Amino acid sequence: FCVQITTTFHLQSITLYIWFDNMTSYINILKTIQDILVKEIIVSLNNNLSLHEMDVRISIFLVVGAIVMFPVIVLLVYRLNKKLQSFANSLTNKTYDLEQERKRTEQLLYQMLPVSIAKRMMNNTPIEPEYFESVTVYFSDIVGFTTICSKSSPMQVIYMLNDLYIVIDERIEKFDVYKVETIGDAYMMVSGLPVRNTDQHASEIALMSLDILEIVSQSQIPHIPGEKWQIRIGINTGSVVAGVVGTKMPRYCLFGNTVNVASRMESTSEPGMIHISQSTKIALEKHPDFMVELRGETIIKGKGVMLTYWLLDNKKRSNCSYCLVQEIFIDQKHSTC
Repeated sequence: FCVQITTTFHLQSITLYIWFDNMTSYINILKTIQDILVKEIIVSLNNNLSLHEMDVRISIFLVVGAIVMFPVIVLLVYRLNKKLQSFANSLTNKTYDLEQERKRTEQLLYQMLPVSIAKRMMNNTPIEPEYFESVTVYFSDIVGFTTICSKSSPMQVIYMLNDLYIVIDERIEKFDVYKVETIGDAYMMVSGLPVRNTDQHASEIALMSLDILEIVSQSQIPHIPGEKWQIRIGINTGSVVAGVVGTKMPRYCLFGNTVNVASRMESTSEPGMIHISQSTKIALEKHPDFMVELRGETIIKGKGVMLTYWLLDNKKRSNCSYCLVQEIFIDQKHSTC
């Protein structure tokens, strides 16, 4: 029995030893695993801590940089905005100056060409020569202008012509006429083009001529006290061809026999008189208020003998005193013949 107990105890001891040994190994394994996990956790924590520290440093750097750069950025934005405002103001001024220059250019172009023609040229529209069946052409010049100039200094001539142009141009604006050109003291005007005005062109030129004749003849020469202007006028009615000539300095020119005859009407006129052709007289018959006197046969260079007339006045004009002066002049001419 004792042997049996001893054997049993021995077996239990062996079992306990094996169990203890296994538990010891298990605990060692757990300890090893625990140590490994602890090391990995510590490494991971250190890595994460380093990353977070880096993020914090970067964030702090960015915040500090933003705080430092903010005034600089504000200053730069302010200066940029100020420069933009200055540039905008400069651009506005330049645009205004350009617009004013464009208007001045247009005004100069409108003085060289009819407005309708000038606008077509600015739009790059081709300007073809145009035929006008019936217009009235006006020519005038100052009698004795060369003699007056010989008694005047160059500056006096300039001021004198400027005053004369101002007086005449103010009268022109009241009528449907276009000033073709001025050469020295000579004026060339036309009515009925470039915008046709039916049969009103002859009356428009006639009324304008009477107005100009009256105002100019009553004006004194600025630097020659007591001496007044003397003007002679010639008018003719007929067909013309009109077109723009030249590119650098375009001019609106009239061509045709009507222009030549109108020029001859002026050159064969008398001081203080309006000399008209028979075609103009016929055109004025549609307006019975005009007072016309037969001059008779006149030798016209290149045309031979033509029947011409004096335009005296218009009954609707309030002041007919100048008409009386013209009638006295005509009576004197008749008495000397």
